[in-house]
Amino acid sequence: MHKALYLIIIILLINTSVIYAQDQSEIDLSLYNQKIVSAQDSVTKYKDLSREAYRIGDLKAFKNYSDLVLAIAKANDLEETRIRVLVNIAIYYQQTDQYEQSLATYIEAEELAKALPEDSYIKILIEVNLGNLYIAIGNYEMATIAMKNVIHLAKNQDDPEQFINVAYSILGTASLHQKKFQDALKYMKLSKDLAIKMNRNDNLIRTMINISECYLKLKRYQDAIENSTQTLKLITAEESIESRALTQLTIGAAFIGLKKPSQALEPLKEAKKIAVSGNFLKIKMDSHQHLSKVYESLGDLKKSLKEQKAYTETREAYLKTLSKAKRLEIEKESETKSDIINKQQKSITFLSKEKQFYIFLGIILVVLLIVSSIMYWNKRKRLAEESLQLQDDKALLKNENEALKDKLNALAKKNQEQETSEKNVVLQQHKKSSLDLQDQEKYMNRILNYMEKEKPYLDHEIKQSDIADKLSMSVHLFSEILNTCFKKNFNNFINLYRIDEAKQLMKNPKFEHYKILAIGYEAGFPSKTSFNRVFKNLVGLTPSEYQKKQTTTTNL
Repeated sequence: MHKALYLIIIILLINTSVIYAQDQSEIDLSLYNQKIVSAQDSVTKYKDLSREAYRIGDLKAFKNYSDLVLAIAKANDLEETRIRVLVNIAIYYQQTDQYEQSLATYIEAEELAKALPEDSYIKILIEVNLGNLYIAIGNYEMATIAMKNVIHLAKNQDDPEQFINVAYSILGTASLHQKKFQDALKYMKLSKDLAIKMNRNDNLIRTMINISECYLKLKRYQDAIENSTQTLKLITAEESIESRALTQLTIGAAFIGLKKPSQALEPLKEAKKIAVSGNFLKIKMDSHQHLSKVYESLGDLKKSLKEQKAYTETREAYLKTLSKAKRLEIEKESETKSDIINKQQKSITFLSKEKQFYIFLGIILVVLLIVSSIMYWNKRKRLAEESLQLQDDKALLKNENEALKDKLNALAKKNQEQETSEKNVVLQQHKKSSLDLQDQEKYMNRILNYMEKEKPYLDHEIKQSDIADKLSMSVHLFSEILNTCFKKNFNNFINLYRIDEAKQLMKNPKFEHYKILAIGYEAGFPSKTSFNRVFKNLVGLTPSEYQKKQTTTTNL
């Protein structure tokens, strides 16, 4: 008996699959644009096939069978069937990002449904789906109107709570996008009350996650943590692990808001772990972004940069999965929110004015005044030289269309001409080289070629002796070439390359979403302070100001 029943089931499944395959390859709508015998049987057959196609994810077949049902319904005056299948076709268009066709089809169904009674299930179904579509395309005003229609129509349904609950949830989502966070919180709490009343744990979890998001937007971080902690208690083993990841992500974000990065670390790591295992790209992306901030606050620059890179890569992958409307919405978000503080050192005053003089300290005071004067004038002279050097360095970096190597070559030739000029005797006495011009040029080219090909300046801990060893030169010779050919010490020389590298990174679209800290680290600077100071001195703008200028120029 059991074997016979098993064989019958297999035969039925085979027959259904054959019908499914045959119908897919032999669809001809013209055969159904006429009245037919047993129209309802045909409708039932193709509706079943469309449901099966949708279940297995074959959207093309789902659309084809729905078109058949629509043709039969039109030809045979099956108005209710026609409206229902229009909703299915609109769903197809929505899921394939054809929003204009989807909207037009929903509106057609809505117009036809006006003839149906107020308690019609189809009327409220159309409004619910319309609301979801409006959310997807970013028309939050229309989504709000649709959901208010749902609340009105729900009063005529046998089970109004399920529709009203959906309406409150969509109204809350629309308010969140419109930055009406208090309204969003109000709707989400109404949805929570209904979920408890209906004993729907899945709805309750989703709603509480949304409530926590509202608290974050309102900067009620402690409320977000407490609400999320309650949510975690509701999530059982049977519930979606995505909900647990979202909840942990919210807790981590709330601790960041409270400026408690050490407490944010564990929930964010847990959220990232779940997101990686479940391939939840949005949660993974947000986890990387938050962890980058946390590690930066904790002073772990390497981990912060690693998370920043992972965020950028995941963001690119996530954007590819979005509909066009959602992609545009995400891309409009501004990711640069941090202020850069520029610290400048104040000049040290060596002279102190004394009004009380003692005879027995006279000689000492005179000596101190002489020494102080010498120090003061030496300092002024050094500052003047550094000022001239700074102007030269700014000039080197100003023309961004010419390679730094070429500009340094030109500078070296200019300096060599000054060295050989009889009119510049004072300069020759001040800086004499043991090398002739031919040797200077040979070593200079060796240095410039090495800097261009090997890029040693990207190493945060590079020393003068490291480069000298690589070039088979003594440190003294290397330093002499830098001073003679370029009029620069090692730090000034290496920082020119680092600033040039940072400017190139800021103009590269791949690094558009990198923080200033990450750009400086990539260019070879060991700390944010040194990067900001050197960049401001050589470029005349802070890194943030320069990056914004590049972004504005690109947008124009």
